Amino acid sequence: MKLKAIIFDFDGVVHNTFELAYQTHIETLGETITVEEYKALFDGNLYENLSSDSGKCAKERSKFMNHYFKVQNEKFRCLEIEGHIKKFLEKMSETYLLFIISSNQEAALEIYFHNNEFTHIFKEVLGVETHTSKITKFECIFDKYDIAANECVFVTDTLGDIREGNKVGIRTIAVDFGFHERKRLEKGDPYKVVSSFEELEKVISAL
Repeated sequence: MKLKAIIFDFDGVVHNTFELAYQTHIETLGETITVEEYKALFDGNLYENLSSDSGKCAKERSKFMNHYFKVQNEKFRCLEIEGHIKKFLEKMSETYLLFIISSNQEAALEIYFHNNEFTHIFKEVLGVETHTSKITKFECIFDKYDIAANECVFVTDTLGDIREGNKVGIRTIAVDFGFHERKRLEKGDPYKVVSSFEELEKVISAL
């Protein structure tokens, strides 16, 4: 079936925010978490993994997330999209509908795209305000835009996202230059793993 839409994760794909996110997590959590422990949060759904921390009640977790986003969003004001990524997205938008499904805040991404004068490129941006489950957000796009899962491709950088994509039957192209490395990504059996936007474009063009 003909490809109609490309759904992108944001963090680690459109912009590699790993170090920013990791340091902000440490700063706002007030305790040490190793890089490996932080990466493991993204082996599944981030919010489910955060909720599984029995040492923190729901009120404490909510307070932490609110503080996290407040600090993170200020840092987002300084981020600039790389030229080759901007060019790639502009080219893809000429042929396909583009969406973002993210675990981040829609408010944060609005700051990012507004400051980079790039608010026009995505049909819709769905973040945590819409839902904590990417499965639910996929289904929102499928229903609202009358698009089937096999008419889309999902571009992400985490094992957890691949697993959620698999549950709705969407083909996932994983990039190994974000939060997770190739070996970890391959555990989710993605459609392809790529190492650059040039490679990503070739894979999409062949679909």
